[in-house]
Amino acid sequence: MSKSIKKILAVFSGLTLRGLNVAVVTFFVLWQIADSSAIDRMETSADIDPAQMLPDANSMWMAAQASFLMLMIADVLAILFVVMLVKSRKSSDSTLGLPSRESVLKR
Repeated sequence: MSKSIKKILAVFSGLTLRGLNVAVVTFFVLWQIADSSAIDRMETSADIDPAQMLPDANSMWMAAQASFLMLMIADVLAILFVVMLVKSRKSSDSTLGLPSRESVLKR
């Protein structure tokens, strides 16, 4: 694979992960708002009205928590992958006898 294709793939992967972050956090926040307002509506009346509750709230709570947890795991794995990639790139540069970036920037 050429370097330009690798760069495009890396940028696309980063944008995809960023989009996933935005989508999951938006879902989590919207669910939290809907759940809080449903609980507030239910608690304001003297009797419990099941129509005021979210349908299948327990499953929605599990989905929101699981999606947020999986997003955090995906972010940690992505960061670890980038760190490993940078370390392997530095070690391959040193074994090839290429100058370090600091020495190139000093010139």
